[in-house]
Amino acid sequence: MSAAWVPERTADGSWTLRQRELDEACHSSAGAWLESLERYAVPCRLKQVASRQERVRLLDVGTGLGLNIAAALHELEGCVGALDVVTLEIDRTVIEATLALATIGATHASEREHAVVRAALSTALDAASDGGAVALGANGTLRLLLGDARETLAQLPATLEAFDAVFLDPFSPRRAPELWSEAFLSDVARRMAPRAILSTYSAAFGVRRALAATGLRVGAGPRVGAKAEGTLASLTAELPALPERVTRRLRNRT
Repeated sequence: MSAAWVPERTADGSWTLRQRELDEACHSSAGAWLESLERYAVPCRLKQVASRQERVRLLDVGTGLGLNIAAALHELEGCVGALDVVTLEIDRTVIEATLALATIGATHASEREHAVVRAALSTALDAASDGGAVALGANGTLRLLLGDARETLAQLPATLEAFDAVFLDPFSPRRAPELWSEAFLSDVARRMAPRAILSTYSAAFGVRRALAATGLRVGAGPRVGAKAEGTLASLTAELPALPERVTRRLRNRT
């Protein structure tokens, strides 16, 4: 395993990785798997998407361990729709560390879906130079784009179908401010289907203001563990309301 990444067991028994230099973990210490399910897979309403179309298209910003993708597979279990994922990651060593970590977490409840994701990521690492899609389980696909997400997102064909969900999970705004900028979030918003939902762990007002500036509605995301609420955004979907004082500030852009 790369010396840059330190394995850490979280409160629900699942594992995450901490970036040694940044001293920031990929997932909440309250539970990596819990966070992936309750912060991303559930509030993005993937089951509802699968009930109305054959394929669910997911944009995953910040691949990390691939647990968020695994949670999406878990949420869609029993649904007819397949999952097509485009996942953006700047640092291939976190994926390599995830593959090295595999045997440690092999007994956790997340293992069935995570094993599918790891297999796809392993294959995708070998094919990452051309950015082609690889199999994700029986009928899903995964496309791993390595590099600066601002550049790799821009390289996606304009003809690509709009995404039905966005998991926005890069390092924090103070560590990776470029992926929380209005410019990058505008590129994300332009690729979202009308009813698509974006979910992120950040509740920072600057992040919410940037999302609102793209034309997205902004709402409150669920609380996970000890973490305060996150943020949801969508072009047309109804979302849980933000506190009135926050809504007023967003209207006034202050």
